[in-house]
Amino acid sequence: MNTSKDTMQLAQSASALGAGILGFGLGARWGALVSNYFLIIIIMGGVIHIAGMYVLHLKTPGEKTKGIARLLWISAWLCLLLIIGLVSYLILQKK
Repeated sequence: MNTSKDTMQLAQSASALGAGILGFGLGARWGALVSNYFLIIIIMGGVIHIAGMYVLHLKTPGEKTKGIARLLWISAWLCLLLIIGLVSYLILQKK
C-alpha cells in the first residue's frame, strides 16, 4: 500500500515524464518553426527547472522560497494554457 508521500512522488514522476514526452512530441512537430529560438527556450526551461529543484530540495523553506514557489505555480498554469493552445492548433490545422 502506498503512503501519501509515495503517491505524491509517483505523481511528480508521472507529471515530469508526461511533460517530457509532450515536449518531445511538440518539438518534433514544431522543431523547424522554433529552431531560431532554441537558445531562449533552453534557457527558460533551465531556469524554471533549477528554481523548481531548489524549492523542492530545501529543508526549511522561507519567505523567499514561497515567492519562487508562487512563480513556479503561475508558470505551470501558463505552460498548461500554452500547451492546450498548441495542441488545439495542431489538431485543427489543415494538412
